Amino acid sequence: MSSSEDLQDQIWDRLYAQLVAFFERQGKEDAFGRGDFWVVDDNYGWPNNMVYFFNLDLMTVAHILHVQSLLADCPPWSVYLVVDVVGKETEWPPMGVTVRRHEIIDGLVRKYLPEKFKFLKIPGSRPGTGYD
Repeated sequence: MSSSEDLQDQIWDRLYAQLVAFFERQGKEDAFGRGDFWVVDDNYGWPNNMVYFFNLDLMTVAHILHVQSLLADCPPWSVYLVVDVVGKETEWPPMGVTVRRHEIIDGLVRKYLPEKFKFLKIPGSRPGTGYD
């Protein structure tokens, strides 16, 4: 394994553990949608981690900014916060928030979200494009 692969593994493992530890304080993890969230536990070798939110109450500004703080020493890294509410898979389009050290990309399609999320403002974020 090359040193860049070793570094990718180290960062992925560290962020995975930090994301699980943080979100376990917020709710229950379950890969099958019977909990509040799932931090994907497969490392595909890319500089990113994914968190699926089955409970939208975890999609808060404080949580998003905390995730961004975890990336302070990971310049090329992204964490994808994916909305995956059980029962809405065919009603709602794919959406979420991409968090990077230097930016937050807001890909939430608010017209589909419950009222309390329609006006969620993520400080410093920009809207997503078809190229994000």
